[in-house]
Amino acid sequence: MEDLLALSSVVSKQKIQKIEVLGQSPNPNLLTNQLYEGLINGSIKNDAEALDLLYQDLNASKKLYAIKSRLKNRLINTLFFIDVQKFSRANKVTANIKSFQLLSALKILKDRGKRSTAMNLGEDAIKLAIKYDLVDLVVILSKELCMYYGVFNFNKIKFGKYLKLKNKYIEIFKYENIASELYIYYAQKVLKLKSPTTAPPVSLDLLVDKLPFIKTMQFNYDTYNSLYFYHYLDRNYLELINISQNAVTYFESKEGFLSSGKFSFLQKLGIAKYLSGDVEEAIEVYLKALEMKPRIGNISWLNIRTHLFKAYLNIKNYQSAYVYLVEVFTTVSVNKLSVAFSEPWLVNEAYMQLLIKMGKVTEAEDSENKLRPFRINRFLNEVPHYSRDKSGRNIAILIIHVLFLFIQKKDDELDRRLDALGQYSFRYLRNDETLRSNAFIKMLQKLPDAHYHPIGIQRRVSKFYKRLTETPMNISEDSAETEVIPYEHLWEIVLELLQMRLDKEI
Repeated sequence: MEDLLALSSVVSKQKIQKIEVLGQSPNPNLLTNQLYEGLINGSIKNDAEALDLLYQDLNASKKLYAIKSRLKNRLINTLFFIDVQKFSRANKVTANIKSFQLLSALKILKDRGKRSTAMNLGEDAIKLAIKYDLVDLVVILSKELCMYYGVFNFNKIKFGKYLKLKNKYIEIFKYENIASELYIYYAQKVLKLKSPTTAPPVSLDLLVDKLPFIKTMQFNYDTYNSLYFYHYLDRNYLELINISQNAVTYFESKEGFLSSGKFSFLQKLGIAKYLSGDVEEAIEVYLKALEMKPRIGNISWLNIRTHLFKAYLNIKNYQSAYVYLVEVFTTVSVNKLSVAFSEPWLVNEAYMQLLIKMGKVTEAEDSENKLRPFRINRFLNEVPHYSRDKSGRNIAILIIHVLFLFIQKKDDELDRRLDALGQYSFRYLRNDETLRSNAFIKMLQKLPDAHYHPIGIQRRVSKFYKRLTETPMNISEDSAETEVIPYEHLWEIVLELLQMRLDKEI
């Protein structure tokens, strides 16, 4: 009852009445409520629409600023009244919100002189924080409790307990920061970002030595990612498999936590299997990740379908690849996605249309489960970002353009595009990572010399084909590979197109 009396004295009716929250004043005539409803139902997306709806005056910017500020304050206040039990299916998220609510209450009560009640809340909060690996919060709470039981209400046993916890979690916090820095460093290397950091802050061995002892979610997530990226850069694919499997095992042990860690490393395990040549096993792993049902349309949902699409193309199971492509195009508005996601899927669509035209894929009969009619010029207009890219990624666009010109028998334009493709290759594809693209383009350039004959082309491309097959395919973490269809398979398609043209089937 002592704690309830203390809380009641701080949370008086008078103070509650001064707190503005949404839903407290449902009057539809209030401008803040009108602005809120407009944002929720989509009728307001920017300041111009807000001015038109609320004031019918585009010069009322100062009035709108005041209303926006008032709404922002009410939204922040309302955040504290969300039912955390219904906020997330993961106990970790609920515990995180609840713990920080208790910390906020502790600070308020302490400042109001209700130190005993504040520390009772602190002891409740620290139990949750320890259970769900909220390391920074454990450090803050243990410091508060050490001071209280060490000075203000001396208790030798509790003081010793919280002092030990404080020192332990300060050490864990230190290693979590190190792991975070290494994760950032190696992720920047993989993404080829121009980072000011030229050398890793510490050796990875330091973190590996701590893995058996530090079991917190964040430390393990950042450390396993750092290890994965390190060996990914080193092309040690067997070690990638081992790291990913260990990470999956660890995240499966974290019951009540978000499943993003397990999903992430299942995806990485699939990539590792794919890189090592076990494409069928990679597909099995990807399907396990798919069973975790990421939220429709989000990054995880798109990424796992990208991996499955590319894997099925790799083993020439074009019909299964088609299913995932159609699912993406019929579920999300691809053109409304960010460029990083929309353009790769538009490129995927173009290659699938090639397979459809060659009869390698059977389209669904119902319009709801089939792709839109394809036009190569519209496609080229939809991928301006990749078309301007000079790093080699737009090679997939240039190649599919050439193949569609061939199908359309636009030989004059085809000759010009092949010549331009050769110049592009000479300028921009001169490093080890683009050897395969360079070789494939040189093979395509030999088509006019062979008068587009399937037999005449073979001897003209033999040395380039040998170079292509002897160079391993480069597969990136984000699945934005240059090769939508592996060049070896795409060359088989080119030869089939030549034969079809010879037989007048196209």
